[in-house]
Amino acid sequence: MRKKLRPFVLSVALAASVATAVTSGAGTASAGLCGAVSNVFTMQADGDLWLYQHSGPSTGAATWAGARQVGWGWGGKTFAGPNGWLFNITTGGELRRLRYNGSGWDTFPGGGQYDTIGWGWQKFVETANRGKITIDSDGSLYTLEGDQLRWWFFDQQQRAWTPDSGRVIDKGWSRFTAIAASGQGGLKGRDASGVLHHFRYDRVSERFALYETWQHNLTWQTGTKLFSPGGDIYYTVRPGSGELMWNDYSEYSSDGWRTSTGAVIGYDWGTDVDITATTSDCRQNGYWFPRNPVVEDQSAMPVAYVSPRGAAHLVRVLPDNQLTDLRDTGFGYWAFEPFSGEYTGTSNVVPGAESGTEVFGSTRRPGGDVVLTTLGNDGRWRVQSLKGAMRVAPSLVRRPDGTLVVYAMGDKASDGGPWEGQLYYREQLANGDFLAWKRFSDGLHTETVSVINRGDEVTIVGRTVGGFTSWYRTGADGVPVDQGRLPHYVSPRPKLVATPQSRILLVDVSWAPGEGVFVLPEWPDHAGFEPTRTNLPALPGSPALEGSQVDAVVLPNGGLAVSLTAAGKVYVTTSKGAADGTEFHPWQQVSAEGLNIEFTEPTSMRMDTGYLSVVAVTGTGSYWRFAAGVPQDPATPLSWFTGRQLA
Repeated sequence: MRKKLRPFVLSVALAASVATAVTSGAGTASAGLCGAVSNVFTMQADGDLWLYQHSGPSTGAATWAGARQVGWGWGGKTFAGPNGWLFNITTGGELRRLRYNGSGWDTFPGGGQYDTIGWGWQKFVETANRGKITIDSDGSLYTLEGDQLRWWFFDQQQRAWTPDSGRVIDKGWSRFTAIAASGQGGLKGRDASGVLHHFRYDRVSERFALYETWQHNLTWQTGTKLFSPGGDIYYTVRPGSGELMWNDYSEYSSDGWRTSTGAVIGYDWGTDVDITATTSDCRQNGYWFPRNPVVEDQSAMPVAYVSPRGAAHLVRVLPDNQLTDLRDTGFGYWAFEPFSGEYTGTSNVVPGAESGTEVFGSTRRPGGDVVLTTLGNDGRWRVQSLKGAMRVAPSLVRRPDGTLVVYAMGDKASDGGPWEGQLYYREQLANGDFLAWKRFSDGLHTETVSVINRGDEVTIVGRTVGGFTSWYRTGADGVPVDQGRLPHYVSPRPKLVATPQSRILLVDVSWAPGEGVFVLPEWPDHAGFEPTRTNLPALPGSPALEGSQVDAVVLPNGGLAVSLTAAGKVYVTTSKGAADGTEFHPWQQVSAEGLNIEFTEPTSMRMDTGYLSVVAVTGTGSYWRFAAGVPQDPATPLSWFTGRQLA
């Protein structure tokens, strides 16, 4: 049955010669935000499929270039993607792809006009879920399934889903009743009260470039159909009246929407089962995406001391940004094994997902991909990229449920350009997959943050521009919440440790000239950090410590050990009682006077095979390891260290 022409719909006579293309050429995005038309497809209850061409997508003018029937016998759920691609889900759950080329349907290998690319999608045919599937202008498909937002990508050239299709990129989306994509990663979620929440996801960096800005507008009341031709142009059909509405959203506008209520561009659109538009007919110029960050050269980062089963691996970024593993062969010598690629510094070391494994993180240069490297039970390294486009090495936390959280510093967009120094985090799910990167700070940070967890609660400390230090703490939902500034200035990378009583201690070198190493304890009730710090004894000769980094570990006897390099030498001190006590033994010079060498890089410590081991690196790149036994009573100083050059 021929579709009835609607008032306000046609501004030119219909004719068979009206065939503006929906693929390349006319009808695609151009420098003017939109092409000549946006292509709107409607599926009627009787199975007829119609194509309408809106000739005013950039301005919201109620002008139309043509309309014609392009299909019969359609059912299920129909939605459009970019470049003429349409998708249909049958009532039996079969997901089909088709392509309308402007004058007819493409033919697939085998002679058919559609290609089946999936099964089991029938939930999106149901009334409650029809608005929970959408595609953006680059072909990313998003599905809202319960609490989870999933991302999919079908490679049209390879005729196959990418290996990571179907992964969960965010959680907490059960509050939304519908989603609609627009442009490259632009995504609107509509809640039950009709408020739209705006997101923008970048599939290249696997990161939310923008996360949940929101706006309320009566155009988008609950029950309307919501779809887009790209470029943050949105159409809706109002229930009841059947009015087809147009509006334009901009991330850089203070009001967001072009008009307060939207513009009416058609009537009598309320009887269609599905209304959808080709998602690449418009585009939004000038949006920032996380690409090619200035990855910092984090020289003098501590060695990542990996030793899950007693076989030590010392992972370090060399001055030429080569990441190298110096490993104990077990045959009386140590061997270098380089990793491929260039990196900035390394993260802290945490237990791996399997018993007897450990993992550290690093960031590739120049692209900023965050990489997790795990030493397996077989002694082999396993590498996993988390993308991100970050600027510095990450920090890691292993939660009690075995999942990881990764923290890093990147950029964010504002007023058309990036801001430096924004903090992001990426959470792992129980199945091993990672959610997308999400931003949690507005401050301008300068370095890799320090992190520690107490159960599921994570504390994050990071230095900001101007030398101030912000700290964050996660709530039950895992989202870091800004707690303000610390009561003292700290260095770029302070050390966080936890006492046996789960009290967090911040150990650091004072940023102020002439001051030394200190411990800033958390309040006993865990409400924050005390204003009064414990100053450790002065080092012999009182060398300048500005720019130095400390390492700290809690010993088996409950005391606290602190190490650093100063004036070319390696020093260690321990508390005389509990780790959060106020008295410390004098500093021990670990490196003997007769060595006649100068240690220049930060120390790394860990308890290894019953001994406290301290690793230090000289200015010429030589590795040394010093070890001492730990007394049962912290009131007794550490026994004298023995040391040897490893390489």
